[in-house]
Amino acid sequence: MANSMPDHNPPIQSVKSLTIASMSAICLAGVILFTAVLPAEYGIDPTGFGEMAGLTRLSLPSKTGSAVSACAEPAVSAAQPAAPSQWQDTVKIVVPAGEGLEYKFHLAKGATLEYSWSTNGAALYFDFHGEPQGDKTGYFKSYKETTDSQSSGSLSAPFEGSHGWYWENKSNAPVTVVLNTKGAYRILGLM
Repeated sequence: MANSMPDHNPPIQSVKSLTIASMSAICLAGVILFTAVLPAEYGIDPTGFGEMAGLTRLSLPSKTGSAVSACAEPAVSAAQPAAPSQWQDTVKIVVPAGEGLEYKFHLAKGATLEYSWSTNGAALYFDFHGEPQGDKTGYFKSYKETTDSQSSGSLSAPFEGSHGWYWENKSNAPVTVVLNTKGAYRILGLM
């Protein structure tokens, strides 16, 4: 009796088709990272989709968890920051050991940004500054530059453009910044 099973050799994929499939998977993973994971896990929403889909709310601390209180440091302007229960947005930003990063908002001229940020006690060098929209010269205006573990206040934007913080962690361990904000702005996120 002869074997009735036909010889079946599956096709071997070419290097080109494997490369295309791998690149497609990497692109899809990037889209998922920027549209879902960063907004849901860290409150970082570079595309704006996370806020539209309600994913940024997942990154907010729970009401039963510890709340970040407004800091008592002098404000950039005379206005006092809002109470923690009134914050519009809260984000946790991890500044890696020995590195720096920027977190920005887009504000129209005259728009207000109220803020309060703090770490777990670790001091970071920071520069709270703004860059005019469309400026190609590299100009920026510093509002506050120092080393501290917290800062709070209010800014009335002197020009339209990006405004935010550059934090630098000179320690050997990552430092988490909890940033609370309120105002008329669009989140640009990590830059």
